[in-house]
Amino acid sequence: MKKNQVVREFHLTDAILKQKADEFINLLDRDIVEFTDRGYTPTKKTEFTKARNAVDNFPSDEQLEAIKIELTAQKDAARDALSKTMRTILNMAQNVFGLGSAKYKEFGGSDLARQSDAELVRNAKIMSITAEKYLTDLQNEGLTSDKITTLTTQRDTLDLGIDAQAKGISDRDVATEDRIEVLNTLYRLLIKYAGIGQDIFYETDEAKYNDYVIYDTPSGLPEETPIPPTE
Repeated sequence: MKKNQVVREFHLTDAILKQKADEFINLLDRDIVEFTDRGYTPTKKTEFTKARNAVDNFPSDEQLEAIKIELTAQKDAARDALSKTMRTILNMAQNVFGLGSAKYKEFGGSDLARQSDAELVRNAKIMSITAEKYLTDLQNEGLTSDKITTLTTQRDTLDLGIDAQAKGISDRDVATEDRIEVLNTLYRLLIKYAGIGQDIFYETDEAKYNDYVIYDTPSGLPEETPIPPTE
């Protein structure tokens, strides 16, 4: 069964949500007598504090994206290095065997730029085997066992880079969902205590009542109604 997509239940920014949680923890301490009467206990304070800390300790979306970008850059650099080595060996084979020869075609597809990362890795494996086979023929072009080893090493590096990038993308997607769930948990607690606070101080203490009012906007402030233009 396909997992339902996790979505944010609020419009506050992460930073404002965290700030509001900090404020509310202090407000509940201030109004502990009234909230104790409504079932607020040290255990529930610990629950609220842990929810706040979970948000604080979780990597931000920007951090997760930066990790993915770095893994992609590493994979791309590995691809560039491998492609350069492969082009050189193809040039050696072309010079010795000719572009349309069967032996040249044994080295694999020459349209390296059009190949996907996975195809390039597969082609590099074919090329390393073929290069070993024709090492003697291509020695005068500069092919050596060390260069074939470099080809193999670069192929393995790209292969690992592909896996690392895929895992990084997957980890980011999972972490993003986990982060949203953590944020939603904190928001639910915030709304719960906001409602209790408003109920406690309704028509008895306007200032304290207002302390527990939350505006579900990115800034946490009421949205301003645009002033109509004057004629």
